[in-house]
Amino acid sequence: MASIPVEGQRKALLSVTDKTRLEEVGRALHNHGYQLIASGGTAWFLRDKDIPVTGVGELTGYPEIFGGRVKTMHPAVLGGILGPSHESFAETKKLGIEAIDVVVVNLYKFEETLLRKASDAETVESIDIGGPTLLRAAAKNFSRVTVVSDPDYYDEFLEQLENNDGGTELAFRQKMAARTFRRAEQYNDAIAGWLEKLVGPTDGIALRYGENPHQAAQLVLPASEDKDNPLAALGITQHGGKELSYNNIVDLVAAVKLVGDFQEPCCGILKHTNPCGFGLGAGVVGLQRALICDPVSAFGGVFTFNRDIDLATAEILAKRFLEIIVAPGFSEDALAKLTRKKNVRVLTADIPTFLSVTHGKTRSWGQLVLKQDEDEGFSELAEWKVVAGPEPDAETRTALEMVWKICKHGKSNAIVLGDLHATLGLGFGQMSRVDSTELAVLKAGNQNLDLKDCVAGSDGFFPFPDGIEKLAEAGARAIIAPGGSIRDDEVAAAAEKLGVTLILTGRRHFNH
Repeated sequence: MASIPVEGQRKALLSVTDKTRLEEVGRALHNHGYQLIASGGTAWFLRDKDIPVTGVGELTGYPEIFGGRVKTMHPAVLGGILGPSHESFAETKKLGIEAIDVVVVNLYKFEETLLRKASDAETVESIDIGGPTLLRAAAKNFSRVTVVSDPDYYDEFLEQLENNDGGTELAFRQKMAARTFRRAEQYNDAIAGWLEKLVGPTDGIALRYGENPHQAAQLVLPASEDKDNPLAALGITQHGGKELSYNNIVDLVAAVKLVGDFQEPCCGILKHTNPCGFGLGAGVVGLQRALICDPVSAFGGVFTFNRDIDLATAEILAKRFLEIIVAPGFSEDALAKLTRKKNVRVLTADIPTFLSVTHGKTRSWGQLVLKQDEDEGFSELAEWKVVAGPEPDAETRTALEMVWKICKHGKSNAIVLGDLHATLGLGFGQMSRVDSTELAVLKAGNQNLDLKDCVAGSDGFFPFPDGIEKLAEAGARAIIAPGGSIRDDEVAAAAEKLGVTLILTGRRHFNH
């Protein structure tokens, strides 16, 4: 049953694959005076519930064609959504184009079709074209149009109608618009991912494999004009060695971000994204210092520098088993030396470009995507508070700043022991901070390193004094941590009793 349009009557377009609570939404809109416009199965569903509805074909004057592939893509529909204001429709009314105020649309279930491992033909048919177009149009025009893209939002939508005399608030429309564009992004990503599996990646390069050899992987890259070097968009050039794998890329990001946090010349060694050695100094000096605390874990690791590599440094590296060497540049003879190792990936990195392209953090699991800002800057180092022990001298401050920055780059719970020039012990990724402390001390002991008067950094607060006590027992004279525990005073008192300087920064750098 079709309703008769009324002068000035608000209009709502409904076109849904998921009919969950459709009757409730349709009846609420009708009761608030909306003329309902619906397509295909949505219109049949509403009519079956005795809810007045106008079919899209009645509005446009055209029937659905190509088996329903084309039904809502018409000026009477899209124009009704995109018109900027009700007053602007005065010029289009004679064309049969009137304002549509609410768009309730959800998409064909493409992701579910993939999970069912349907045929290619069925999968193609489950790609929605009209739905995303309607949603994006309505979301763009949020100043006037309310878009609802999922039944999960119906409760809030119905509450808005009830509290606003059938209308909605701008803040709600903006929120729904944002969620709609995010849903469209996820939907398009799923479709692109399926097609890429059919034809291979179209905007990146295939990697040797993923985290494990049985997993396929690809690197999606920004556009690059250098067709011979797709990695140029990252500021990376590979000079030799095997193709990059998924794990290599993950390690590479961690490696460059580590040395990118230091203005001083330095060398970092990483294993599975965790630092296993770090030294301040250029060339051989930085490398030898980085190898002090855990040369065993450095076996098969990633060696990263923020200064060019000379021949003397290359000769040391060439004698080791490692996966990746990355630096801003190499002398000609150093590059020749290293590229003779056929399996070692030798990379130059324009560090500012690489850091710019990889700025921010994103993790994804299928359609679940997490995004966050980059953890950048160490403004807290200018404002730290000495809560126990003597004020640190200049050298101690330099050492504390170094271990604090390195803490940021290891998996929590992170404990870093060091001196003025290098790391001495590292403990990352343990289930408790005490475990990480014991691991860091153990690593130093394995290399017979003297921890007397070392400094320590922790990426999180100490919940109890035991961590401070273990560090002091090992030889630490100064400790830097973010603080924030309800027992900070108790921990500070323990440090004071032990004669250990304890600095709290008020800001943490977890790497979860």
